[in-house]
Amino acid sequence: MSDASKGRVLQILETYLPLIGGAEFHLHYLTRNLLAEGYQVEIVTGLADGPVGHQDICPVHRLPHAVGRRALPYVWLWLVRFVRMFRRFDLIHVHHSSFLAVMAVIAGRLTGRPVVLTLHGLGALDSSVGRCRIRAFYRWASLRGATRIIATSDELRAVALRFVPPERVVEITNGVDTTLFAPAATRSFAGVAEQLRLVTLRRLNPKNGVQFVIDALAAAGPRLAARLRIVGDGPLRPAIEAAVAEHGLADRVRFEGFLSHRQVLPLLDECDVALFLSTAESTSLAALECMAKGCLVVCSNAGAFPRFVRHGATGFIVDLFAEGQSDYAAPMHLEPWQARRVAEALIALQAMPPDQLQGISDRARTYVRIRFDWSAITAQTIAMVYLHPSVTGGRRP
Repeated sequence: MSDASKGRVLQILETYLPLIGGAEFHLHYLTRNLLAEGYQVEIVTGLADGPVGHQDICPVHRLPHAVGRRALPYVWLWLVRFVRMFRRFDLIHVHHSSFLAVMAVIAGRLTGRPVVLTLHGLGALDSSVGRCRIRAFYRWASLRGATRIIATSDELRAVALRFVPPERVVEITNGVDTTLFAPAATRSFAGVAEQLRLVTLRRLNPKNGVQFVIDALAAAGPRLAARLRIVGDGPLRPAIEAAVAEHGLADRVRFEGFLSHRQVLPLLDECDVALFLSTAESTSLAALECMAKGCLVVCSNAGAFPRFVRHGATGFIVDLFAEGQSDYAAPMHLEPWQARRVAEALIALQAMPPDQLQGISDRARTYVRIRFDWSAITAQTIAMVYLHPSVTGGRRP
């Protein structure tokens, strides 16, 4: 890379803040830390509703062109714009195996710029591609054309290796702002025997599994003294509200709706356990943030959860799905045996001594701070990707 700065990096993601998601936060925190390291960074993304200027930490180009299938008639517009933009940068970093990723690898070839591709799950996992030939083409073309590929989980690395040799793939997970997500000094598990304070922090769509938590509470019945707070919104909210009413859980479940990071922080101090029963997950930022905040996490065995949660040591894993299975096409309900398995895990957790739970919380918090803080993730990205000879052409900045 050139320039007196560390280098000029263009980040590309089809959606960005204020739209909320793991990839959006990934890009925000990576950009913030790259700026701190002396890189010049700009972002290309699509349009978003509402004011966004207060969230822009670097120049953000919100382009009006459509993406996906609707963009096919305008491929030439994207290529012309990308070719013009790319010439100002040393490195192009695109997120998601998508339409814009394909445009980026083509424009990268035309301008001689290296293109790094980060896989976040959507557009990469088989279940997110389905039988759609155009999405399958986006995945194939972007993976084959990228200079270097970052997989955010072991499962996504396995997908990438079906298309490219292993020397082109590196696994780097998502990260956490551990200074923001720090535990309260008053964190205690002394009251769990009387009442287990549960929380979910997910967008209410099928693969995030919030509907499964209602199944588990219904299966546990009066054996589990617990209250649940549901943070987030989405298309499944009416169905989840109906399930809460059907099982007579209205006095034990509270819908908080969408909350900002700043609003979530004090709420987590009031919760003992965060549940993540997803059917698909690359690396759950929300789960890592809860661990950093001192909450105990109870996770499914899907996706990357078993990679960063050691059962009984830094959290709890419930075996719900076939090994290695990760599926965006999630059902509306767990099978009865699955619901009972989650219920029994929560009942057993409630019976554990508070000091044992505190030890699990402390180990989880330390693990996240050392392994997943964004300073560590950014350092890995720079050393293993941005400064890799395949990206720099053998030239260091």
